[in-house]
Amino acid sequence: MDVFDIAIVGGGPGGATLANIFASRGVKVALIERQKDFSKEFRGEALMPSGKEVLDQIGIDIDTENIKYRTVNKFNIFYKGTLIANPEPDFIENGEFRWVSQPQLLEKVIEKSSDYKNFSFYRGYKGQDLIYENNRVCGVKISGSNEEIDVKARVVIGFDGRSSMVRRKLNFSVKNYHQPSDVLWFKIPYPERAFPGSHAFFSLFPNSMLVCVAVYDEKMQVGWVIPSGSYGELKQQGKEKWIKFIKDKSPKDFSKHLQFCLDNNEISDPFVLKMTLDRVKKWNKQGALLLGDAAHTMNAVGGQGLNIALRDAVVCANYLLPLFNSKKLSNSDLDFAFDQIEKERLIEVKQVQQIQSRPPKFILVNKFLIDLLLPIIKFIFKFRIMNRIVDKEFVKISKGFTKVKLEV
Repeated sequence: MDVFDIAIVGGGPGGATLANIFASRGVKVALIERQKDFSKEFRGEALMPSGKEVLDQIGIDIDTENIKYRTVNKFNIFYKGTLIANPEPDFIENGEFRWVSQPQLLEKVIEKSSDYKNFSFYRGYKGQDLIYENNRVCGVKISGSNEEIDVKARVVIGFDGRSSMVRRKLNFSVKNYHQPSDVLWFKIPYPERAFPGSHAFFSLFPNSMLVCVAVYDEKMQVGWVIPSGSYGELKQQGKEKWIKFIKDKSPKDFSKHLQFCLDNNEISDPFVLKMTLDRVKKWNKQGALLLGDAAHTMNAVGGQGLNIALRDAVVCANYLLPLFNSKKLSNSDLDFAFDQIEKERLIEVKQVQQIQSRPPKFILVNKFLIDLLLPIIKFIFKFRIMNRIVDKEFVKISKGFTKVKLEV
């Protein structure tokens, strides 16, 4: 049996960052990650200024570390292949929107954390169940490398994503935002001729849309938002059929590039991610705390998942580290701290989820209504005041709705 101060289930950006902060401050911490290879699991890679600020605070400078990223420098919105708006938010104009290799980022955080003797990383170990003492969570049963281990800890934190074992085992009550769509993700070589530089764009068409972003491996990440549960039928039709559907409603040069990629077998195998958006009604239960997507699942809108998880980690550390340093640690102190973490983070999480809930619903409304509204939107974007309003919203999304600073 291994004994720790804190056990963190989930070695994604939030869990790894939190483990790094605890280890660097003398707290004995275990980080448990089910994947041996970080690239085996799809993870959000959009790094906003709000997230980079956290990395800077823990000493991870992506400009000097061996971490690949690509800066997005232009953003467009199309409808049925026609440009309707090209917002110029400051964070894109200033080169502050980066698509970063999360596998390389996570390996760097783990590497730096491993310098501390009180950090233990269980790579390739899956959380199977929780351990209880006096009806309170006091550890995690994990399995991997042909062995099972009981990891005992004073505090267990579930940072284990949208399929959280900790959330499931404790049967947390959940508030759901109904999302009537899924996202089909695939990659293609970056269309340099169609979009020279590094572009991101939305391409809207009736009942669906594309989210396309230049990424660090000279590729373009494409997310096709489709009605929930419709991929089965699309798969039966074959890749050629649904690529043709996208082509027919995309900007002309991008459409040509897609056909070239199809002809040369340069479209990656697609996979589908449910457009989940939910939040547990209370983030802690029986002594365990949920953070990141385990507590509040984010969808693809606005690229917020990575950044919100990093900010959760900072706020959690601000409240829990003083308790461990005081050496007077009671269950009531911990539960109060858990409630304060939730209270502080809810201010931002609620606002982000409200924003994320709108676009998927909008694109699936009556297509005749959309045909009526979008020309109006195209017209009002010609006025400077409209761009100012949009810029203000982008500032909140990119830099955060609240101030988050590591204070311990």
